[in-house]
Amino acid sequence: MQRQPHDATIQAGNQSLILTPPKLAQLLSVVLAVVFFMHGLALLVAHGLGFPVALGLVPLFHVDFENNIPTFVAFVLLISCGLVSAWSSALEGARLRHHRAWAFIALIFLVLAADEAFSFHEQLGTFLYARFSQLDLPIYAWVVPYGIVVVLLGSFLLRWFLELERSMQLSLFAAGAVFLAGAIGLELVASAHYESLPVERETYRTLTGDLLSTFEEACEFAGASLFLHTLLKRLGGISFRALGHDHVPAATTR
Repeated sequence: MQRQPHDATIQAGNQSLILTPPKLAQLLSVVLAVVFFMHGLALLVAHGLGFPVALGLVPLFHVDFENNIPTFVAFVLLISCGLVSAWSSALEGARLRHHRAWAFIALIFLVLAADEAFSFHEQLGTFLYARFSQLDLPIYAWVVPYGIVVVLLGSFLLRWFLELERSMQLSLFAAGAVFLAGAIGLELVASAHYESLPVERETYRTLTGDLLSTFEEACEFAGASLFLHTLLKRLGGISFRALGHDHVPAATTR
């Protein structure tokens, strides 16, 4: 396969659309800017104007609510990370460890996408907090088992990680650090804030809590976006050819 040109988007001869790293960066920037602009508008309406629902506007665009537009965007982003990881695995047939590692990472992202869609972590957290409350767990108790899983996964993937080129190591480490800073680090801060509220905390949201959620979700979106961009850059872009042609989606490794 030939490397896809980074400055091209459509090749008229074979009816192919090429997604290059610069184009992906532009797309992600626009999508995330819209998501967080609408989230900011929802916060303004809820906390500035005093309309916590506003005919459904706030739940529809709030990044910490479930089954809404930000949830859908996060789901698509995580699925995309999983698919590109699977494609990276397919291209690593000659290096078994790297083939398995990328396949395992693809599985992790598919699990995260399912979690984003069905909120498994919140259900787990509720169960653990009720069942093991004597252990002084944080109210968002799911961060404990998820944190343990992160450490185990890091240990399992360490040898593969150390065999990557330096630029990939730095980019993937940055992506993971940013994602986990939000998903676990800020989640612990938000958990402590939520637990400090009065008992009627279930009936309202505080501005502090919503701002913590904003930064937390921003880190998760940014980390996943950086991961996706890093892998697409490594692949040299991906081309999607029109139906009816004899070609299939193609990518190249550096």
